[in-house]
Amino acid sequence: MSSINSSSSERDFDAIHRAQRAHEPSMEEILASIRNIIADDPAKRAAPKAPPPAPMPQVVYSKDEATPHRENAGPPQRPDANAPTVVWRRPQAVEAEPAVGALQPSEGPLLSPRATEAAALSFGALSAGLDVRSAELADGMVRDMLRPMLKQWLDDNLPPIVERLVRDEIQRVARGGK
Repeated sequence: MSSINSSSSERDFDAIHRAQRAHEPSMEEILASIRNIIADDPAKRAAPKAPPPAPMPQVVYSKDEATPHRENAGPPQRPDANAPTVVWRRPQAVEAEPAVGALQPSEGPLLSPRATEAAALSFGALSAGLDVRSAELADGMVRDMLRPMLKQWLDDNLPPIVERLVRDEIQRVARGGK
C-alpha cells in the first residue's frame, strides 16, 4: 500500500513541478527582455532636455531709496540656445581701505607677560580637570554598560554554581563522618 502511495505522490510532485516550469520564462525570453530594456534605455537618454529656466531680473539697490527696483522691467528674455552660459564668475579683487587703527605700528603684545602666564595656567588647570573627568566618565559608562550583562550572567550561572558547591560540600562532610 505504501508503494502505491509513494508512486502516486511522486506523480503528483512531478505534475506540480512540470506545471511550475510551464509558467517560468525560457532563457531566450529572459535574454530578449534584457535586450529590450537595454534598447529602451538610450532612447530615454536621447530625449530632449527641458530648456533652462529664464534668468531672474537683476535687483539694483540704491543707497538713496528704501525699496529696490528692477533693471529689466519687461518680460524675461530667452537666452540663445547656442550662446555659452556663465555659471560662475571670479569675483573682482576689491582693495580694502586700511582701518584707522592699522595706520599706527604695533607697540608690542596685547597681554603682559603676567597675564599671559595666568591664562596659560588657567588653560592647564582646565585641561587637567577635563582629563580626570573623562576618565571618570569612561569608568562610569563601562560600569553602566557591564551591570546588565553581569546581572544576566549571574542569573544564568549562579544557581548551578551554588548547587554544585553545596552538593560537593555535603558529600565531603558525609564521607568524613563515616
